[in-house]
Amino acid sequence: MYQHQHPAAPLPNLQLPRTLNRPAFAEVQREAILAVEPNLGQVPFEYIRKGLHTRGDELMASVTSAKVPPQLPRSRLPASFDIAPTRGAAPPTHILAVHSSPSSKHPVSDAVFLVPTHHIVLAANCAHIPRIPVSRPQMRSNGMLVVPVMPLVVPHAEAFAPLHAFLIAHRLDRLMSALLPVPPSMLSGARAGTSASGGPFAHISAPQVATFLAASATGDRMSALMALTRTVSAIWRNACALGIFDRDLWAALDFSWEVILGAMNMVATGAV
Repeated sequence: MYQHQHPAAPLPNLQLPRTLNRPAFAEVQREAILAVEPNLGQVPFEYIRKGLHTRGDELMASVTSAKVPPQLPRSRLPASFDIAPTRGAAPPTHILAVHSSPSSKHPVSDAVFLVPTHHIVLAANCAHIPRIPVSRPQMRSNGMLVVPVMPLVVPHAEAFAPLHAFLIAHRLDRLMSALLPVPPSMLSGARAGTSASGGPFAHISAPQVATFLAASATGDRMSALMALTRTVSAIWRNACALGIFDRDLWAALDFSWEVILGAMNMVATGAV
């Protein structure tokens, strides 16, 4: 049974919070939905999101089949890309040009990450995203679709892809593979969308996963585990900045953080 089990002893020389704070809840804006999909104006937000979940495979197929460079310098960023349509799937509405917000630790970079997306997914899940320009990709005479580029600033651009993939497909297993390097079978009991009191990880033993993580880390084990905290923290910061309050996402972040801190404590104390 998954329960929050904090490390038994403080981690030496490490300044890590015991839990990841959640910002105050904010719902997405009705105006943002209306701007991109006027026919959904009267539909409750939760029904919109559930409808998108059922289309997850279709939407994911369209964004993964869109051929764009993974990165480009901002100085070479075009206003749009020509994308081949995908049979049986709605085309992406935008190509996000994602870059990190400048900070003392992350100086301004010229590189942007290019991520095809669907505007309704962002509007229905991100309470703090800037107003999304309406896009109805037009087809050229050669059959290619003209998809506009939309800039997006997040705290950690390099950690945006797994978060975005989760919003599109709502696949908890794929998100966890980006958060914890453990065999998928260890997390096969996770159930997205569950209303059980313990959440999607109610039937998974956090100490067992932490023990595996501590034992399987190679080289400088504490450094390897610290790298995992940076990945989880980066996705968490992006989720906070964009205003994403998906219950399964937050359960995954909380569980992963608990497991990694547990593994670090085991390594620090010599328990594993």
